[in-house]
Amino acid sequence: MNFQHLKYFLMVAEELNITRAAERLYISQQSLSNHIGNLERELDVKLFTRSPKLSLTYAGGLLVDTASQILDLHSQYLTKVGDINKQYLGVLRVGISHTCGLALLPDILPRFRAEFPQVEFSLFEGNSTQLEDELSHGRADLIICFQPIIMEGVATIPLTEQRLVMVVPRLFTDQLFGPQAEKIRLQFAQGADIRAFEHLPFVLIKRGNRTRNIVDQYFSRYYFKPQLILETENTVTTLAMARAGVGITICPELFLRAIPAPSPEAAGVDFFPLTDPSTFSKLVAGYRKSRYLSHFGQRFIEIAQDILEA
Repeated sequence: MNFQHLKYFLMVAEELNITRAAERLYISQQSLSNHIGNLERELDVKLFTRSPKLSLTYAGGLLVDTASQILDLHSQYLTKVGDINKQYLGVLRVGISHTCGLALLPDILPRFRAEFPQVEFSLFEGNSTQLEDELSHGRADLIICFQPIIMEGVATIPLTEQRLVMVVPRLFTDQLFGPQAEKIRLQFAQGADIRAFEHLPFVLIKRGNRTRNIVDQYFSRYYFKPQLILETENTVTTLAMARAGVGITICPELFLRAIPAPSPEAAGVDFFPLTDPSTFSKLVAGYRKSRYLSHFGQRFIEIAQDILEA
């Protein structure tokens, strides 16, 4: 049994389809079948049932966990040796939300690639729950997300503290406050009064997102019921809707870096921060305490800190 056998086995176990697994491995189906057959003969056990469809046997399920641990330990060892010899080779697997990645990675990656040109960068995008799942199963070396991280055994490094910002179409502000609009803009630039916007449409990220949880708690604190006209999985969509004058949205200040460029028809937006302490949240980098974090993983975090502090 060798590392290649285990990698091939895990790919088949993930896909449960020889054709798709072979395509992802860039080998023929026959070659992949031979590798699995050889592994089964070596272990003297069936790892898969072939009919009515491919599925793991009990022994195969046990091997998934064992093979994952073996390959993970092997990867960590190679990373440690690479750090000792300063031969920075390997893969850095980062988990991050789509919008956070859009806001940060264009600044982080060029610097990271310049320092570590031989390190492969692998990206997983998902919500907080999905990021923690990737980290817990060893498919991500580190994640960048907002606290709290529910998963146990995670070391966190603070990157920045973020406040939530209301993104309000300028035409809404003009219509709502009339001749007083400019005065209100100056006033609300220091902190918005959410109650002034009670009868205007809102476009928000869907429930279950951690930012949405904070927003909902804030609404409850101020007995505010938004006129919600759209919910979406993507913060960029909410920002685009605000740009188009469809509705008000609320997002972390960091995400304004990802705001779409205004179209010629767009009337622009106002940015009004929320100042209630409950609306502040910390962006952190998290990694498992039980796993070795490579030097280049540490540098990725340091570069992120530098950029967010600039």
